[in-house]
Amino acid sequence: MMTDSRYRETLNSRREIGFPADRNLWRESPAEFDNTAGLLKILGHPVMERWEEPYMRSLARIATSRGGSVLEVGFGLGLSAAFIQQGVITKHVIIEANRDVYQNALRFARTARLETIVYEGFWQDVVAHLADESFDGILFDTYPMTLDEVHCQHYWFFKQACRLLKEGGVFTYYSDEAESFSSAHRQALHEAGFQDESIAFEICRVDPPTDCEYWKAKTFLAPIITKVQF
Repeated sequence: MMTDSRYRETLNSRREIGFPADRNLWRESPAEFDNTAGLLKILGHPVMERWEEPYMRSLARIATSRGGSVLEVGFGLGLSAAFIQQGVITKHVIIEANRDVYQNALRFARTARLETIVYEGFWQDVVAHLADESFDGILFDTYPMTLDEVHCQHYWFFKQACRLLKEGGVFTYYSDEAESFSSAHRQALHEAGFQDESIAFEICRVDPPTDCEYWKAKTFLAPIITKVQF
């Protein structure tokens, strides 16, 4: 995780913006796209910025490293989706909650070179209908829906990732950590069924602008989590 000061700064900025009491407001609210600056905001929250592109490239490369069928949770600006389509895979499945961003994902799917399926809804509702061991790779990158989820919203998906991955499949995600896994992060992976032997990462260099509200470090941890039966 980021240093304590950076963590508190991000937490405070999101607290000041505020989270909707009803998550469906997030689903129905207009997405604000600034294509010139490369920004996406929803309900005042900076969801994604184009400077993340090197990180999205790394996550997409990890998620597609086994080939086959890849699940992407969260579409955002479509940065990682474009890189996933460059991988040697056979199928691309996307889940997106916000209605406007979902429409962008649909447009993306219509011109995609690979079979691409897009589901609208929160992942908690959609993945219940996806079969066990149906994906070779998973990339998870969603925005926190409550203050308690800031910097750890991915923890709640870990058990689903373990269920959905085929044997030998790989899982990666926006980690919210700069250099290494925190002890709480590792514990959440262990509780989901991933052991230390299947937990690895690489470091990706990034260059966020000084006014970025949610990331200040010059590196991002890119998890490489493999499903291995012991």
